[in-house]
Amino acid sequence: MTTSPLIAIVDDDPGVRGSLNSLMRSAGLTPHCFPSGEALLGCGLEDRIACIVTDLHMPGMTGLELQAEIVRRGWRHPVIVMTAYPTDAARDQAMGAGAVAFLSKPIDPDALLEAIERASA
Repeated sequence: MTTSPLIAIVDDDPGVRGSLNSLMRSAGLTPHCFPSGEALLGCGLEDRIACIVTDLHMPGMTGLELQAEIVRRGWRHPVIVMTAYPTDAARDQAMGAGAVAFLSKPIDPDALLEAIERASA
C-alpha cells in the first residue's frame, strides 16, 4: 500500500490551519497541520512530506527559523512562506533561503494551490 505525499501546514492560528486543511482536501491533496515549527520538526513524517507551507510570524520558532532549520537538517522539502505582514526584507530573506513562494494573507486559494503544484512537481 502506498501512502500519498503530505502537504505540511504550519500555522499557530487554528482557524488558518482549518481553512487550509479544507482547501487542500477539496483540491485532492493530503494536508497535515502543525501548530508550530517545533511540532513539524518532531513529527517523524519527513519522508512523506511533499511541501511545507508555513506562516512567517509565530510564537517560538518563526517561519524563517523553521526554514533555516529544515535546511540545516538537510531536508529537501520545498517551502512556501505566508504572512499577514509582508515586508520586502522578509520576502528577500525567505526567497534567498530557497522558498518557492512568499504569499500574503489572506491567502488567495488559487495562488497557494499553484505554488504547491509548482513546488511538488
